[in-house]
Amino acid sequence: MMRGLLLAAATLLSACGTSVGSPPSACPVTTPPPVALAPPPTARTGPNASLAFRAGPSSFLYGNDALVVDLPNDGTIHPSDPARGLPGGVKFAWWRLAHGDLVIATRRLDATSAPMAADVPGGYGDTGFQVSGLKFPTAGCWQVAGTVGGKTLTFVVNVAAR
Repeated sequence: MMRGLLLAAATLLSACGTSVGSPPSACPVTTPPPVALAPPPTARTGPNASLAFRAGPSSFLYGNDALVVDLPNDGTIHPSDPARGLPGGVKFAWWRLAHGDLVIATRRLDATSAPMAADVPGGYGDTGFQVSGLKFPTAGCWQVAGTVGGKTLTFVVNVAAR
């Protein structure tokens, strides 16, 4: 009886496009480049004039000529605990090389989901460091696109279940 239920559940999941025990590698996460991106220069102006933007031991810098973001080496984001008041929330550190406000758009790649609103607070000046808060409503494979100065930086992350 139990084996029949498990087989039925596996068949149903397979029919829905989800395989039992499918690895997170099914999500085409953005990975570290073969040659590390050089850290951007300090802003020299604004509220974070002397801040150095560097990757940590478990992260890497990913960017273009307008925007740089700090991403986890394994491409997996771990949302905060709902008990902390920010269920599904994750902070992202960005560095604006181009002038302007950061605008962020998201979309889920592995299932249908509404886009999430990004929290991009003011007070960080026109260039340099900018923090954002992204709230992922569900675990899964998400594409994030940051735009500043008319140029967009896009990456993919796997959002882990809480």
